[in-house]
Amino acid sequence: MKKTEPGMSPFWDYIGMEEQVIEEGYAELRINITPNLHQRRGSVHGGVLASLIDGAVGSAVRSTLSQDQVSTTVELKINYLRPAKGSYLIAKAKLSHRGRTLAVGQAEIVNPDGKLVAMGTATYMILS
Repeated sequence: MKKTEPGMSPFWDYIGMEEQVIEEGYAELRINITPNLHQRRGSVHGGVLASLIDGAVGSAVRSTLSQDQVSTTVELKINYLRPAKGSYLIAKAKLSHRGRTLAVGQAEIVNPDGKLVAMGTATYMILS
């Protein structure tokens, strides 16, 4: 599966999110943490974590799409488990359901120590 290239997602480029692994129904994304991604108390902003979960599940969904299909998020749920700190974060996502029009995936975000900082699920609608 071809990974996203710079310029394909201006938002991903802006926050520094990159696909590391793309396989059928599975994806890993990485983001290097910079000061502009912090909230006022010094940990990574929750919106960045939400973007990582959404992006990772979205990449896992994209790995299953045919050339004439696209997908869009219709639901996202996140549990924040501990402050996200460190030099980078990794999100790992896998699909738990891939139907004709809906796909559901789960993602976990870990810090450089391998500790779980957030987890979530996302539902995507598949459009032709």
